[in-house]
Amino acid sequence: MSELTWQRTPLITIAFFLLKQLKQLVTNITNLIPVFAAIFVAGKNSTWIVIALAAGYILYIIISAILTQRFFLYAIADDAVHLRTGIFNRKNLTLKYERIQQAEIHEVWYFRPFKLTILSVDSAGSAGKEVQIPGLTMELAQQLRQRMLTENVSGGGDAEISDSENSETEEPELTKRFPVAEIIRAGIIDNKLFVLLAVLIYPISQLDLLENYIVPWVEQHLDWFNTESAWIIGVGMVIGTFAVLFLAAIVVSLLTFHDLTLTVNGDRYQAKSGALSIRTLSFRYPKLQAVSIHRNLRARLLRRSVVNVSQLQPRTTQGAQGAQQFVLPVVDDEFLAKFRARLRLPSPAKVNWQRLSPLALLGSSLWLALLAPVIATVLYFAAEGGLMGVAAAALGWVVLQTMVVLSWKNYGYSFVSSDSEPKEQWFVVRRGVFSRNQNWYPRHKVQQIDLHQGPWLRLLGFSHLVLHTAAGSETIRYLPDSEAQELQLQWIEEIAGNPRRWM
Repeated sequence: MSELTWQRTPLITIAFFLLKQLKQLVTNITNLIPVFAAIFVAGKNSTWIVIALAAGYILYIIISAILTQRFFLYAIADDAVHLRTGIFNRKNLTLKYERIQQAEIHEVWYFRPFKLTILSVDSAGSAGKEVQIPGLTMELAQQLRQRMLTENVSGGGDAEISDSENSETEEPELTKRFPVAEIIRAGIIDNKLFVLLAVLIYPISQLDLLENYIVPWVEQHLDWFNTESAWIIGVGMVIGTFAVLFLAAIVVSLLTFHDLTLTVNGDRYQAKSGALSIRTLSFRYPKLQAVSIHRNLRARLLRRSVVNVSQLQPRTTQGAQGAQQFVLPVVDDEFLAKFRARLRLPSPAKVNWQRLSPLALLGSSLWLALLAPVIATVLYFAAEGGLMGVAAAALGWVVLQTMVVLSWKNYGYSFVSSDSEPKEQWFVVRRGVFSRNQNWYPRHKVQQIDLHQGPWLRLLGFSHLVLHTAAGSETIRYLPDSEAQELQLQWIEEIAGNPRRWM
């Protein structure tokens, strides 16, 4: 370590560490709801409390960003990147190129005038901990990314870097540029703004604006709300709110995925997009851990899918983001078929879906059967109509039980081989009621297989088979015990005898 040449990032990276602190605050905003509630309860003194907390936090993040930049050091070796971070708790991190699962070059808007960028990487065994090196020149960031994404790293690494750089100049085997119309569809499909609205509903409802202005105005015009025109205006306001949300989602999508271009060259996949800030995501096929194909209700109506390729472990760290995953936000059926073939996924017609045992319905149905009479009794005595409460409880039970049955009916799993050479063995799971989701896992990359059998399952002679991968876990529930044990032994033998690398 003493022979390494340690470098400090430029002063402009203070902005990076400052914005990172703010991003973490936004990510964890739901944890501050009790604080907001206490402030609102304080009444007249709440304004000064808010000002004091805001001023203190701003001062804290400014000082923290300056010190973080000061103590952030990196050194580049032939086979690894070394980092020293931390103000009071110092950390030394050695990141081997051969263990990198994904590398991203992010040209953020405040770095672009200085021709600097951010290199973000995730490595195997990092437990979802993302490593970011800000303030690198574009040339150095691209060189490091080439090293990291090389399948096999030798001692010096120069020859492989040269080969990788040459592959950059070759004509890609597949190039797909997504037009503006498709990016607009991606904004319509996206759910992020709706989730944000749901998170903010409670803090907004506690504002003095609602209690001091909106509620009194509604009480004064209560008779007007009983008119037909009031209902029309109310419905129009609800529709207008959803229209604004959709418009905002489209704008965010246009900024995030502007000029989205996918290139495929051999086993290398790269996606570049962005208006103000430009992101470049890359991965190599041997490092693929899972492929997810999502279609929510809006995507199904638009006949589009969202494809997510993962090379990472589950992100379990607090505040970790999933933005570094390789995502194609909108894909039509024609290109999806081509992309599936490139990823060696078998054709849909070849997948023999298997359902869970009907016993999988028993748990949820039993809870609904126990809770429905209790809720019906409460509503019978609480509601003015009595029988109307019972009818509402019965209707709720019918709806929820239907959802349980549809969820069981639409769930399926399968073990299938790819259509083309080289053959790839896959384990796939599908689920969803209104949406349709498929998760594909290479079978030889399963890391652990567990059998779970509680007292109830032992009595019935069934087991849960749990498959752990670097991209998450999947559970096949209510398998006959003999079948579950046979699958476990068969998979262990196949994985143990497979010489292919899992990363």
